[in-house]
Amino acid sequence: MKKQGKNFIAAFIGTALEFYDFALFGLLAPVFSTHFFPKEDPIAALIASYSIFAAGFLIRPLGGIVFGYIGDTFGRKKTMVISIIAVVLPTSLIGLLPTYAQIGLLSPVALSLCRLLQGLCAGGEFSGAAIFVIEHAKENRKYFSGSLVTASSVIGMLAASSMASLCALEAMPSWGWRIPFLLSLPIGLLGFYIRKNTEETAVFNKAQKDKKKEGQNFFSLIKNNFISVLITFGIGSFIGVLYYVPFVFMGHYHTLVTSLPISTTLFVITLGLVVYMLCLAMAGYMADKLGPQKVMLTIVLATVVLAYPAFWLINSGHFSLVIQGELILAILAGLFVGPANGLTASLFDVKGRCRGVSFSLSLGISLFGGLTPVFLVHIINQTQVLMWPAMWMVFGALIAGPAVLASTKTQKVVSLNINSANSYAT
Repeated sequence: MKKQGKNFIAAFIGTALEFYDFALFGLLAPVFSTHFFPKEDPIAALIASYSIFAAGFLIRPLGGIVFGYIGDTFGRKKTMVISIIAVVLPTSLIGLLPTYAQIGLLSPVALSLCRLLQGLCAGGEFSGAAIFVIEHAKENRKYFSGSLVTASSVIGMLAASSMASLCALEAMPSWGWRIPFLLSLPIGLLGFYIRKNTEETAVFNKAQKDKKKEGQNFFSLIKNNFISVLITFGIGSFIGVLYYVPFVFMGHYHTLVTSLPISTTLFVITLGLVVYMLCLAMAGYMADKLGPQKVMLTIVLATVVLAYPAFWLINSGHFSLVIQGELILAILAGLFVGPANGLTASLFDVKGRCRGVSFSLSLGISLFGGLTPVFLVHIINQTQVLMWPAMWMVFGALIAGPAVLASTKTQKVVSLNINSANSYAT
């Protein structure tokens, strides 16, 4: 029990730290615009800061390939040990970077390189940690265990939000924004120590000894598992929409539509994140009892039905109704995302699982999640139709529905390999 608890903590601390680092960059983008870019055009500087933030998403699928290869070739533990250091180093360096006033154009270049390295590592960290936990978990708790990894990411984001709020205080010195980035170093070293002392999964160890389970190169893996890649991409696309609409884009949407104060907007989004985290665990538990497809397909249908009413409540501008609308979106997101780690892991064989899941899921989340705020801001500005976020969520549901349905057959075939690998370890 102690060993399993250590394995869970190892995965959770790294995932929380990854999302802390990633979210912190986005939350402090306005600060970067004043320190790392010329001050003559504040709007252009802010856009440049957010562009660097977005660049981290675009490189995540490549990170999925790189760290997925490490996980499939050298072990799940190895990729977790490497990825946590690789995430922490560029984050800590951001806290030490000279400003534009000190070194000129080299400053935004250095910031961009740190951000790209963050994104590269993030592409493999999350899925690698989830697979590590799922393969260690008992057979009847795999979906619940996978959901807790995602829940730990919310803890990281809430911590980032708290640190960003502290940096906004008037009493904070001008260099105070560096502190949250530097704090990631001791936390990362603690995570490295814990991960270094974990055990590799029995599933991977047995697959390494089994000559019938020789690894494939990346292109062969995609070709031989093309249906699984499409399914995982479809699920990742909807995850990107479900998360980035209520928790990232909503800050701008409230400014545009409801005119709520920033403090109230942050409270509503934070409350939504807490409910989202609770629903993740609930959905994972239900998926272990009922099967992931039943849970996720129910939410796909619920999204089609409830997306418009949720935004009608939000558009009213009344505080109580806005909260109700936000909570509807948070519940939908949590109940769909909760079983996703377990389901996508079951679609790939042991020797290709890290690469298959990391690449496909990162690609879907990056394209639909990373582009969601930009797309919605542009389309609403062009059309003046405030219901575009609801339509975008319905569109995501129409992609995810067939993907989840198709996973039933694919999962049954692949699960035979998973079960046989598990039986070797017993």
